[in-house]
Amino acid sequence: MPHANNPAYAGVRLRCLIPNGELNRLGWRSRIVWPGAPLPRQGVMVVQAKWLLDGGSPEALRALTQRLGQARAAGVTLVLDSFDNYFLNETDDPSRRALLEAYREALRLFAAFTVSSPGLKPLLEQELPAGARVLVVGDPVETPEALSAYESWPRRMHPGRWSGHWRAWQELLEHRAARRGARQLMWFGNHGSAYAAGGMTELQRLLPMLERVAERQPLRLTVVSNSEQRYQELLGAARFPHRYRTWDRLHFLRLLGEQDLVLLPSRLTAFTVAKSNNRMLLALAQGVPVMTDPLPDYLPWKDFCAIDEWDRLADHIVDPGALAARASAAMPAIAQQYSSQAIAHDWRDALMSITRA
Repeated sequence: MPHANNPAYAGVRLRCLIPNGELNRLGWRSRIVWPGAPLPRQGVMVVQAKWLLDGGSPEALRALTQRLGQARAAGVTLVLDSFDNYFLNETDDPSRRALLEAYREALRLFAAFTVSSPGLKPLLEQELPAGARVLVVGDPVETPEALSAYESWPRRMHPGRWSGHWRAWQELLEHRAARRGARQLMWFGNHGSAYAAGGMTELQRLLPMLERVAERQPLRLTVVSNSEQRYQELLGAARFPHRYRTWDRLHFLRLLGEQDLVLLPSRLTAFTVAKSNNRMLLALAQGVPVMTDPLPDYLPWKDFCAIDEWDRLADHIVDPGALAARASAAMPAIAQQYSSQAIAHDWRDALMSITRA
């Protein structure tokens, strides 16, 4: 059960639509229970934690919990899936505090829990009774082929999308021309969270460094996100070329694959410690060099990217060749461990272990 009927959300695509399609290809009977649809009366149902929290109020969340309780009473095994540290409330907002109280009450309904990263596991375990089962199932790394797991080719090529395809092609041609004269850098991701600091704000500490590098090496930074307003607030006065692009799931990978360097600054906090390696691996899977911070789920890939090397930012921008070679070396391992098929097998194994317990 995803939190929304919209593949634009990464959590819907990566943890529902793609695994569901691949599980069916493996011969499992798997289906999406869209929000508002009748709940099943048997089997295992994986519920996204965000579906509960998006109820918006304690009363609405408790009403959703009651529905889940009825499904459990009918014989459904409930599994809660989390891909963020939802227990955060950094501003101590009273309304969120009340919402989280109702959310904690709901946890008792679930037979087991899945999380998207090892860093998230202990944060959830400390909210649960001793011995509760928490399993890590990573995010698949998206490829153009992964779209076929949940969206047919005719749908992707519907005439209503032709103008978007044309704009993306024109954008790519412009990008290739610009790349001949300047290093092309990218940051991508959600602009931020209402209950925790981070997101696009992390770019702020790199701006003085990028301004200095731009004095001797032409560069352009592309920010791909979901808030142009936040982009203007952060980079409006930056003294180097930059631009904003709205996230486009149908065309983003092509643009990403033609970058010289991806920058993913992300200081370790109670929010980022729980983040999966998906953004980093998405770039590495395209052979694109990555500079980032030492988040727990990033560290196993330290040989393939520049982790905590911001003092060498200028070097990697002037000559990204060595870092690009390291990125390309990661591609076979990513395909083996994080392809849509590999993650579907991980889901199958996790769900089988839950039903056998």
